[in-house]
Amino acid sequence: MKPLGFLSILLLLTACEFGKKESVTTPEVVQAIPKATFVNYELNKISEKKGPCAADGKGEKCLSIEIQYPTLDSGASATVLDSINRQIQHDILNYAFISEPKDDFKLLIEEMSLEYEKILDENKDYKTGWLLEISSDIIHQDSSFISTATTIFTFTGGAHPNSMQVYRSYDLTTGKVLELGDILVEGYEEELNKLAEIEFRMDKKIPPSEPLDEQGYFFEDGQFQLNTNFAIMNKSLLFYYNAYEIGPYSMGPTELELKLTDYVDLIKPSGVIGDLKN
Repeated sequence: MKPLGFLSILLLLTACEFGKKESVTTPEVVQAIPKATFVNYELNKISEKKGPCAADGKGEKCLSIEIQYPTLDSGASATVLDSINRQIQHDILNYAFISEPKDDFKLLIEEMSLEYEKILDENKDYKTGWLLEISSDIIHQDSSFISTATTIFTFTGGAHPNSMQVYRSYDLTTGKVLELGDILVEGYEEELNKLAEIEFRMDKKIPPSEPLDEQGYFFEDGQFQLNTNFAIMNKSLLFYYNAYEIGPYSMGPTELELKLTDYVDLIKPSGVIGDLKN
C-alpha cells in the first residue's frame, strides 16, 4: 500500500456554506515547549486571513489559514536536527496542496490565496469561507527517536470538509524517517499483516470468515494490508488509515494499535526499539 497514501487533499470547489467547527487550538506566539525530555523544540505558528474579510472584518469571503508545526533546536547533532526539521515540513507539505506539493508554507499559502481570489472574481455572489488548518506536534519522545502527528483540515466550499492525519517517527541518530524495515526483521510483512488483520477484524467486529469487501472495505485484491502511515508510541505501533483510503468517506478514518510486546519476535535487535526484545 502506498505510504499514507498515498492520498492527497483534493480541494472541492462546489458552492456550499461553511459549517461550524471547533478551531484548532494554537498559541498566539511562538513558544518553547518545556515538556521535552530528549530533544528541545518550539511550536511555530502561522496565522493569516486572505480575501475581503482581511479588511472589512465581517468574516465573509474569507480564506483563514492556521499552521502550527514543531522545530527541533537541541538534543541531537545539528545535522540531524536540520534533517528532521526539513523532513517534518516536507511531510506536512506533501499532503497539503492544491495542484502540486510546495517547498515551503509561503508557496502553499500563495497558491491557495490565488485560487480563492479566482473563485471570488468569477463568482461575485460567492461568500463561502475557505479554511486551512494544519496542527503538527511531537507526540512521543525516546532517547533514539521521536514521533509526530499532523492533522490537516481543509474546507473549500465542497459538500464536506477534508481532513487527514499523518504519523511519522524520526531517527535521532540519522535524522531519517523510520520505516517498518528499519525496526522489524527482514521478511516481517506476512506475519505482521496476518496478526494485524486479527486486530483489525476485532476492532471492526468482522468475523474471520467474512470477506472484508463485503463490509465495504476496498483493500487491494480483498486482502488486508497495513499502510506506512504509522508512528511508534508507548511500545506500540499506531497505524492510521485516512478517509477514502480503505473505505468510503462515510466510514471515516481507522486507527489501529499494535502492541509491540505482542510482536517481540519481529523486532530487529539493532533497531531503535531493539531493547524491547530484552
